[in-house]
Amino acid sequence: MPKTETQLLENLFDCLDRLFDRDCGTVDVYNLLFATEKLITSIPDLNLDHYLSGVEQIMRNGESDEVQREMSLAVTSSLRHKLNELFPLI
Repeated sequence: MPKTETQLLENLFDCLDRLFDRDCGTVDVYNLLFATEKLITSIPDLNLDHYLSGVEQIMRNGESDEVQREMSLAVTSSLRHKLNELFPLI
C-alpha cells in the first residue's frame, strides 16, 4: 500500500477514535471519509462509499449531535474493525 494511502487510512482510524472520545463530530468523520474514499485505490474491497453514504444520511436527519455521534459509531463500527486489521499497532 502506498505511503499516502496508509497515512489517509491511519488518519481515518484516528478520526473514528476521536469520534468515540467525543473529540470530533459526525461532520469531521464525513469530511475525512469523503477525501479518503476518493484517494484510496490499492484496497478495492474497502468500500468506503458505504460508510460515506451512511454518515451522510445521519448528518441530514436533524438529530442532536450526540444522537448523530451514536449513530455514526454504529455505522462505522465494521470499518473500525477493518482498519484495525490493516493497522493493528495503531
